[in-house]
Formats: sequence, C-alpha cells, structure tokens
Amino acid sequence: MHPTTIAVDLAKSVFQVSIANQADRIIDRKRLTRSQFERFISQQEPTMIVMEACATANYWSQFAQAHGHETKLLHPLYVKPFVRRNKTDAADADGLLRAHGDPQLLPVPTKQPAQQALQGLHRIRQQLIRTRTGRITLARALLAEFGVSLPRGTGDICNRLTLQIEHLPVIIHHDLQEVVAEIQSLKQRLDQLDKTLAGLAKHDPVAQQLMSIPGIGITTATAMIASVPNIHLFTRARQFASWLGLTPREHSSGNKRRLGAISKQGDSYLRMLLVHGARSAITQAHRQRAKDETNLSDLQRWVLKLDAEKPRNIATVALANKMARLIWVTWTEARAYTP
Repeated sequence: MHPTTIAVDLAKSVFQVSIANQADRIIDRKRLTRSQFERFISQQEPTMIVMEACATANYWSQFAQAHGHETKLLHPLYVKPFVRRNKTDAADADGLLRAHGDPQLLPVPTKQPAQQALQGLHRIRQQLIRTRTGRITLARALLAEFGVSLPRGTGDICNRLTLQIEHLPVIIHHDLQEVVAEIQSLKQRLDQLDKTLAGLAKHDPVAQQLMSIPGIGITTATAMIASVPNIHLFTRARQFASWLGLTPREHSSGNKRRLGAISKQGDSYLRMLLVHGARSAITQAHRQRAKDETNLSDLQRWVLKLDAEKPRNIATVALANKMARLIWVTWTEARAYTP
C-alpha cells in the first residue's frame, strides 16, 4: 500500500491537491500553478495519484506514470456524491480521496496518445458534420423565405442551391454563394477525413475483426478502438452493452421489477453509430430476403422476425444491443464474426 495518496482536482492553470496518509487521513493541501504542479509530480516519491476522468486527465495520467507514479481516474459522476457541502476545489479534491476508498468504484483506463489522436479525428468529424448541417439548414431556410423548397437529402445539394440562387434578389447572391462554397469545402474535408479513417482501419486487425459484424463499418470500428482502452475490463457482453447505454433502465423495488427504455448512459456517439448501423443492417436484411430468402443468416432471420412483431425503432435498438455484444465477443476472442 502506498504511504500517501494524492488527489488532484484538475484545471487549466490552478491545481488543487489533497494528500492523505496510509490511514486515509488528509495531512496536507496545496494550491499549485501549472508549472508548480509539474515540479510537484516530478519530485514526488512514487505514489498513487487520483484524478477525475475529465478534460486533460489522460495527459496528466501519462505524465505521472512517466515519473513512476500509479494513477487512478474516476468518473466525475460517481465522485460527486463524495463531495460534502459546498463545492470548492479543495472539497472536490477531498471527495476524490473518499471516492478512492470505495472498492466498488471502478477506475477509467488511461488512453494512450494514439487512441487520443484517433478519437480526436472522430471529434473533428462530428464538428464538420454539425457545421455542414447548419450551413445547409441556413441555405434551405433562406430559400424558403422566397418560396423555394428543395427536396429532402443532401445529395447534389450544392448544385441545387446554386441553380436556385439565380432566382433570388441580387443583393443576396454573393453571400449565399459563399455559404454554398463553404458547404462544398466541408464535404471535401469530410471525404478526406473518411479516407484517413479507412486507411487506419485497413491496417488495424481489431478494426478488421469488428467490421466483419453486420452493421459495423469503418467509422464505428475506429470509434470503438478510440473509445475503449481495454475491452477485457468488461467481464461479459451484457456489461459492455450496458456501458454503451443499450440495456433497459431499471426502477425496481421489493418483488416488483420495472424495466423501461434503454438507459442512454455512456458514450452517445458510439450508441448513435451502433443504432445507425443497425438501421442499415435491417434494410440489408429486407433486401436479402427479397433477393434470396434461403441465404439469410440466423441474425438476419432473428431481426426480420422481430421487425415484423415490433415497431421498427424497437427492432433497431434491439439489434444495436446485439451488435454491441458481438463486438465484445469478437474483440475479446480476437477473431472475425462468423454468421
């Protein structure tokens, strides 16, 4: 056991540190600047350092590990109940020490720089999609004010917008054309980023294994690799699906067990990718049945039967749940999915 435990409330420029002895009694508190905190970590004897799994936590965890320390990242949502009375930096650091003493509070693994970079690509992709969607919505709204209604979908949207601009007052031509040019530029950047992800997935054996699952493509496979530092921390498939928020929310008491909709906890981006992938897999199953029903896989037969009995959204989420479990199986067993 470490002679001392150090809890750090991370920030951009001011770091609050609480130090506890072997008996878990707080013996010192410090308020350090960024440079002082770096010196403090580098000069400290190897010990346990506890931090919230928040922004910059991976960097500081890597920094501490490089200086011989053992680190523990705790989810902020589960640390909050350990913070007493008023919320201050010192109270947050003290709460981390109390949370560290809970053996059932599992730590968040530290990501490696390569995983952080890959996750960064996905964050950039999300922002580009969000910005492009906003510009398209803006252009559609402006045209609608002049009685122009464009069909749904973004295919060939730039050409359609350009054709309609000519029918608008001259005063708006230039600026609306700039919006269309921005939409086109964002589309090109997205295409280039998708090519980068495809190149990374091509040379990653885990990505290739995940992509063998129906509904799992390049984007979902690389996002999983970036967001899951160690798949073996999940002891079973249902635990992984629960971590993604794809299992029912429970509100039970006594002999009454109440299960509701999915919990929607965990990473919403991963859950969104799985749900969209499930929609695509259901569509493909319908096409396969129309083409040749004898060649349907067991998974396709299952989801088609469920789709016939339940609303499409329920069948979609059920398939996303099953896809998450298949991801755990193929990843932990290091093999491709076989129908």
